[in-house]
Amino acid sequence: MMPKEAWEAGRGAWVLKADQVLEQNEVQIVDLEGTVLAVAKINGIVEAGDRYAIEGDPLPNDPRIGKPTTTPHRSRNSVGYF
Repeated sequence: MMPKEAWEAGRGAWVLKADQVLEQNEVQIVDLEGTVLAVAKINGIVEAGDRYAIEGDPLPNDPRIGKPTTTPHRSRNSVGYF
């Protein structure tokens, strides 16, 4: 999956704490093994029914893409915001 495809697939729609997302600068889309598939700068969130989708500017040439995330999280979700 290319970074743009990973971003579109992973940015929403999620049950999340909107205020916590908006306090962060970026989001990483990771697979179940913890490999970074996409990175984006967070611009905001939009409602998607009873869930939210993250809006942002993808960073397709970010050097972390394709590498293990350095910020593992306990969530089983494929999105981690930092």
